[in-house]
Amino acid sequence: MKHIFLSFFILSIIHAQEVINGHTLPPEPNSVLNNRTLLGIDSNSNGVRDDVERWIYKTYKDKHPIHIDIAMQAARAYKLVLEHPERAKKIHDTVVNAPLYCGWYYQYDAEEFADPILVHERIDTPVKSKYFNTKVRSKVYWKYDNLLSGDSYTIPWADEMKAFCDFNTSKYDINAKK
Repeated sequence: MKHIFLSFFILSIIHAQEVINGHTLPPEPNSVLNNRTLLGIDSNSNGVRDDVERWIYKTYKDKHPIHIDIAMQAARAYKLVLEHPERAKKIHDTVVNAPLYCGWYYQYDAEEFADPILVHERIDTPVKSKYFNTKVRSKVYWKYDNLLSGDSYTIPWADEMKAFCDFNTSKYDINAKK
């Protein structure tokens, strides 16, 4: 009986779910299996590789929750780069740079539009480093980046940047009910 209880206890520790800010993290994937494929493991099918999702929640758990929203948006965008680098010019401004513009709004421009400044650092760049963490993934990113060569891209006006956030921003409004 002791062996059964001990086995159950050990298994429950191994399979214990981690919850950060009310979000249940996916299990830590085996790094060899995760890095064996281009897209890696996304066990909860939310469009973000599990190791990156875990890193995002652990890295930004003590900062304003918008950091996690922007970082998750960036991770979903980088997945699209891995899936379709040939669509670089189509997805660059509307998807891949969208988290950058969203972050800039909440870092530099929000007060001009009666919203709070909530971000004090660049969020998309560290996520990019985590997402393109193998030679194969980096090569796909460079293919995407090279396809952007030769064109010019405009930066949206400050009053347009908030619209690039792909999550519900109203929960961060100054007048939002607490």
